[in-house]
Amino acid sequence: MKRIGILGGTFDPIHVGHIAIATLAMATLSLDQLRIIPNRTPPHKPAPLASDAQRMQMVQLACASYPQWAVSDSELRRDGPSYTIDTLREFATPDCQLVLILGADAAALLPVWYHAKHLGDYCMVAVMQRIGSPFDDQQIRQQLPNLGITQIPWAGMDVSSSAIRQRCADGASITDLVPASVADYIHQHHLYGAPRD
Repeated sequence: MKRIGILGGTFDPIHVGHIAIATLAMATLSLDQLRIIPNRTPPHKPAPLASDAQRMQMVQLACASYPQWAVSDSELRRDGPSYTIDTLREFATPDCQLVLILGADAAALLPVWYHAKHLGDYCMVAVMQRIGSPFDDQQIRQQLPNLGITQIPWAGMDVSSSAIRQRCADGASITDLVPASVADYIHQHHLYGAPRD
């Protein structure tokens, strides 16, 4: 049975922290493939600043050197909010096991997700748990008893998409925060207030 990881996000923009999570998840979970899925309109966040097409292009650029990673526009093609359960239903097949990769903050909110009680019908969850910040999944296991949960310890990275957008607006370098191809794209398209050359 193939193991396929699902890593969704706004990716506004994708950054080295996302790449580190994806790389660690591939190795730790013995995944055969990782599907990286930009969200259209996350129900819990403000709308992204970059367009859907721009975010998709940045994710494709960032993932180009990773042959086991596939970028999917499945959520961008849908109207309305991006609900994880819809994505899982789309990708579920009898010959694969889906593993939803989440940060601890997102995982803590699982019980209130749209159709949360059905998540375990389609996937297990891998929680990226920052070393030194224990993640207690007991309440989630009680509320969602059919959902398999595993934790992946990781050191974390001090990088966020919002900080990158602010650095762009300030005209500061983002070289060490995003893949080079993504930095070039941001500057070429003057995203997030990046200065014109």
